Amino acid sequence: MAYEKDYRKRILNFYYENGKTKTLFQFNISSSTLYGWIKLKNETGDLSSRTRKRKFKVLDSEKLDEYMKNPKNADKYIREIAKDFGCGKETVRAALKKLGYTRKKNRQNTGSRTRKK
Repeated sequence: MAYEKDYRKRILNFYYENGKTKTLFQFNISSSTLYGWIKLKNETGDLSSRTRKRKFKVLDSEKLDEYMKNPKNADKYIREIAKDFGCGKETVRAALKKLGYTRKKNRQNTGSRTRKK
């Protein structure tokens, strides 16, 4: 959760008057937070928090359900589905879980066999 803009201004004003050590102890913030705000103010001239550079892809549940009902696509791996939809694997996994699909599980031998005498 980000700090409010007014709170950041107050902390920076306190920093310019009293120095780093007093500011960090008074407001209980880390030095990296303080230096990040100073850098933000120097670069942008404002203390508003930065916005994310990319938006997260939200899958349309109906399109994904239709896609999975197609027999050609039923056996595809999550990474292949993600490539087809242009999003991340975790996004596809979560959407499939919401729709009630389960992933294929491979049965593997443990490697230890009982020997005949």
